[in-house]
Amino acid sequence: MNNYSEPTSISIRGQFVGYLQGGYVFHLENEDIIDFDQINPKILDAFDLKSNAFKNTTFEIVYSEIFDDLDDDDLVIFKLEKLTLV
Repeated sequence: MNNYSEPTSISIRGQFVGYLQGGYVFHLENEDIIDFDQINPKILDAFDLKSNAFKNTTFEIVYSEIFDDLDDDDLVIFKLEKLTLV
């Protein structure tokens, strides 16, 4: 059984830090650092984020937060939905 809540969509600007340990890391304008484990495949078609070509580049980011309450531990999954160069 899947106990995920409806995803919450968020839009914010952020600077791409790099592809680190299997995640896409961004430094957001609100000073948060977020590591996206999931990414829309269309983004990877448009931007080669595994290379250093877009390191320190600012994007408009749209992502979703998916909350998993399957057990006693709360788990949040961050999925990168859309990127636009600023």
